[in-house]
Amino acid sequence: MTIPEIKAGLPLATVLSHYGLEAGPTGAMRCPFHDDRAASMKVYHDTNTAYCFAGGCDVESVDVIDFIMRMEKGTKRAAILRAKELCGKLVVALPVAKSSAPELDLRAVYEESIDGMQRTPSGREYCTLRGLTPEDTGIGYRSRKSKERWGRGCIIFPLVDKGCKIRGLYGRAVKGGGHYYTAERSGLYPEYPEISTQRLLLTESVIDAACIMGVLEEAAVLAMYGTNGLTAAHRLEVKELPELQEVVLALDGDEAGRRATVDVAAELRALRPGLIVTTLEVPEGEDINGLWVSYADADGTWLRELFATRKPVESEVTPTTGERQVDPDREAGELAVHNHYLGYLGAAARYRVRGGIRGGAESLKVSLQVQAGGQDYRAKIDLYEYKQTVSLAERTAEVLTLRKDQVLDDLRRLTDLLEAHREAAKNTASLSSASHLRPRQEMGAGERAAVLTFLKRPDLLDELGDYLGRAGIVGETRSRQLLYLVALSHGTDAPLHALVQGTSGSGKTHLITSIAELLPPEDVITLTRATDSSFYNYGREDLKNKLIVLEDLDGLKEDALYAFRELQSRGRLNSLTSVRDELGENHSKVRTVEGPVASLAATTQGEVYDDNVSRCLVVAVDETEEQTRAVVDYQNRRAAGLIDVGEQRRLRMFLRSCARLLDRSRPVVNPYATAVALPAVASKLRRLNALYQSFVRQIVLLHQHQRRTDERGRLVAEVSDLRAACDLLFDAIVLRVDELDGALRYFFERLKEYVTKRSRDYEFTRKEVRQALRISKTQQHTYLTQLLELEYIRQVGGYANRGLTYRIAHWDDAAALRTRLKADLTAQLDQLAREGERHGTPDRTPATA
Repeated sequence: MTIPEIKAGLPLATVLSHYGLEAGPTGAMRCPFHDDRAASMKVYHDTNTAYCFAGGCDVESVDVIDFIMRMEKGTKRAAILRAKELCGKLVVALPVAKSSAPELDLRAVYEESIDGMQRTPSGREYCTLRGLTPEDTGIGYRSRKSKERWGRGCIIFPLVDKGCKIRGLYGRAVKGGGHYYTAERSGLYPEYPEISTQRLLLTESVIDAACIMGVLEEAAVLAMYGTNGLTAAHRLEVKELPELQEVVLALDGDEAGRRATVDVAAELRALRPGLIVTTLEVPEGEDINGLWVSYADADGTWLRELFATRKPVESEVTPTTGERQVDPDREAGELAVHNHYLGYLGAAARYRVRGGIRGGAESLKVSLQVQAGGQDYRAKIDLYEYKQTVSLAERTAEVLTLRKDQVLDDLRRLTDLLEAHREAAKNTASLSSASHLRPRQEMGAGERAAVLTFLKRPDLLDELGDYLGRAGIVGETRSRQLLYLVALSHGTDAPLHALVQGTSGSGKTHLITSIAELLPPEDVITLTRATDSSFYNYGREDLKNKLIVLEDLDGLKEDALYAFRELQSRGRLNSLTSVRDELGENHSKVRTVEGPVASLAATTQGEVYDDNVSRCLVVAVDETEEQTRAVVDYQNRRAAGLIDVGEQRRLRMFLRSCARLLDRSRPVVNPYATAVALPAVASKLRRLNALYQSFVRQIVLLHQHQRRTDERGRLVAEVSDLRAACDLLFDAIVLRVDELDGALRYFFERLKEYVTKRSRDYEFTRKEVRQALRISKTQQHTYLTQLLELEYIRQVGGYANRGLTYRIAHWDDAAALRTRLKADLTAQLDQLAREGERHGTPDRTPATA
């Protein structure tokens, strides 16, 4: 068989099918030879060739043999032999996609991907962006260096049978957004519904199902595999589930999703006459996962509201006239402002600007998505650059089979609309600059009265601690009260900062994010990571009086940490930058980001850079066995449905209302400020004392509806406020006196207890300690190394290849230290109280004040 005969007899569509690829109705497809997000490749069936229009791709025009050679990454001879093989299969009419690929060991691939998720940051980062928790949903990640080609660079989901055995896999590319299924898309995700299922919710994608599974108690969740992804397994379940009454469709809020909703509903009704088919009204341009990420609501309140307002799917679709549907948010060619993008429906296509408008007055830089005919093209462009605009119009017209002149007219109109939108946004920001806080949410009279009654309770702090526990924060009795008060300080001119230390998996991040959920969301900025210049790029008053929550302080680079420290200490960032005016000339400009801010941060590091830790109240996570049992018991009771999540949600809303009702701008005076001395041996005593005084002020502000005011209208602190501050801050004060940080102190006390049971001179090995105290090798190495450096233990024998032995060298008495510090602070406070009683002002201002 000659080469011309091969090229004439082997359709390129057959080659694409062999590699699991498919071109769209217009011939457009994502190029498999580079990271393609814009469907840059066009297939020409009449010439049996394909062409990639992406400038960064080294593939231009390819025929069937070139295509095979590039896919196989082999020689031209090998490609010709493979092409002959495919031609032979055409003759016998047995074309089998990927017949030459070795069969995957599905379980092995999946288990490898679970390990890959733990090892590879890119998989975890992608899951975070999509609001997914791999540990809870069993999501894996396949490295780009995996031996088998299938699913490289993808997060991996298992598709299972009724026995929960893996029958297939689905991969979603972390870069490029490609979708990959194993042969025949066998199996369902996340699992087969129970036989008693009465309502079944079908999502358009696996990721949609992954983010909401377990949220709705009223319906079981199954993922379709796209708008055309209703498989035989889906149909069989709908047909044979004995108690099934309703199927709820949760497809994307676009034209394809709406059309598929009607088609799928008709098919389901045909399978099971009498079946109720309803749909969730997903907003235009949104999907379930996008809503999940937008609302960031772990309780899924928005989903329950959407589910409660679902509507029946109409039996018939209105016949199309061939005319383009009008965006419901668009009036006469205007720009539609959505939560996550700006939309415009032009004469040639639909345009979406994602990520906002970048650049100053001299540019109009956007990330643009163009949609037409079920395909899309994406590009970053400066719409003020004429050559870029013309080039974009040419490529878009070629890929999406549109008229270039119409696309160019659309882009010109879009540019005008974006200019107007940017100017309007600037004017709005200017008008609102007088108030750096968002308007507080109005409360009804009944709610306001209930909150005010709560804030006037004489046992307010104790009740607050009880509310925090009932809202879902297990244990951490003192720490949760302290952190809540720190969080409340964000509205003051001297806000507080807290650093929560704990080992990996100890719950430190969960603790600070749970506290943040108890504040009005408009006052909170939660960050997983921050780049070097992130804080400098905020608007002038974007951070003013906000609470910043850093889920992992360890992930911040030094420049970001420096900026964060400046916000904590000076309450302002000033940076010198270069800007270009309207004439194109560069000028220096001082860019200012105003504070102050309060902050909650978490870290696994025991030894934190001194400048970072000295500005904060340090809180050690409770890692005792009692706390672990309490957390596990709570998790089990929640899984068993014994926790009233509705009550927890109501308490969180109530505590948010408490924060809104408190006036944190009121001045406070502490007449006892000179009468209480913190331990002189505490490290960074000056900063610790300043933090203590600010904390006393915060307690007074919490009790503002109970405290008297002086002749200048200032709230006056009472001895009870100082006593409460000393009680809640006691562990933080001890950590400033103790040479060991919280986690290291807990480890050393357990080690001393273990050794004491044997003898004070008992010699131990690293392995022995690891097994006796049930900690990881990494933790054991870190702790023992620190204790060696601090000379709390010393090496006394053994051999490097057979194990070294150690002995405790310094038997300090942490309990005695705590008792001594507690007694000293209590004595000072009791003396103040006695003086107040002698002057007839018990627990209030002394006569000298």
